[in-house]
Amino acid sequence: MKKKLMAVLLTTAMACATLFTGCGASDSKEVAAPADGAAAEEAAGEAAEDVADAVADAADTGDKSVGFVTFGLGGDFFQMLADEFVTVMEADGWEASYADGAFDPTKQIEACENYIAQQVDVLVCWSVAAEAMDGVIAECQEKGIKFVAFVAPTANYDALMISDDVTMADYTCKLAAKWIDSKYADAEDHSVPVVVLSCREATTGVLQADELIQIEKFSTKAKFIKEVELQNETVNDGMSAAENLFTTDKDTKVILTAHSNIATGVNNYLTSLSSPITDYSDMGIFTINGDTTMAETIKQSVSDESLIRGMVMTGSVNDTANEIKMVCNGVLDGSLEKGYIQEAGTLFVDADTVDEFLENGTITSVTNEDFQ
Repeated sequence: MKKKLMAVLLTTAMACATLFTGCGASDSKEVAAPADGAAAEEAAGEAAEDVADAVADAADTGDKSVGFVTFGLGGDFFQMLADEFVTVMEADGWEASYADGAFDPTKQIEACENYIAQQVDVLVCWSVAAEAMDGVIAECQEKGIKFVAFVAPTANYDALMISDDVTMADYTCKLAAKWIDSKYADAEDHSVPVVVLSCREATTGVLQADELIQIEKFSTKAKFIKEVELQNETVNDGMSAAENLFTTDKDTKVILTAHSNIATGVNNYLTSLSSPITDYSDMGIFTINGDTTMAETIKQSVSDESLIRGMVMTGSVNDTANEIKMVCNGVLDGSLEKGYIQEAGTLFVDADTVDEFLENGTITSVTNEDFQ
């Protein structure tokens, strides 16, 4: 790692300046000793220049390290992002790895402390509970490690990569409203039953649930029925929630959730042999931050073979990994000032854009401006 290499180079330079022989002179049979103090000072200056050149060469050849502590690895999106992060960073000359935050603040802090002990140059963290990270950040500052807060803003950071939680939920409502108001164009205003499945265990989930339940502000046809709060955001939780929901609220037509795993679980149950419904044509599920597999499911919804009609994403995993790379390079070389904020782009994946996404890994035909 760069800190350790720099220390070795500085030690070597000091030895060279003291001895004047033996450093870079192995091919000479005789080396003349300096005649006076001025010559010694000149030799020491040359040695220092050699150190600077060596440090610069080390930076150019990849002697920089970064650790990414994820929110968790419970879904394909999280795993794909973590893997792509390593691929992109290593291609840029970084020593890179990731650790599972496990959706648990305590485990996430332990993972961060492991990276601090390794003396990484940059620590990127998608905090489960941002308010619990103050100690980790203070330790990073003490040891000269740059801290990049990803998605969840912490109290302090060298850089923040943010996708505003409320804005993402806002866009999800707008994407759902586009489908609802088109599909139910002839329905009475605010007559289409909508249920929100939430998980409020983290701040992000709270903020996004609070926005999703306001779907009636975005759609003239939607009618918010209720919020069902789940304790976890797994596929199994989504399946169980769907089974219970359609026992009590069988007229539900649209389900909104900020959690892609929950959306997958709901779709899995409602398209299974035990599903209480067989006609999917007038139903829809909308969510945030799915993955390529979910995009394939959205493509199936075009022919009413699935219910997931759309998702809003913070860019493709490759786009996001490259943004992380840019920020890490910037905080390390000083080109980005402390406190820099990088706002993430947004992708809208639905029946109109899914083919573009599956072919290119990103979407340019529809942007934020189309949903203002």
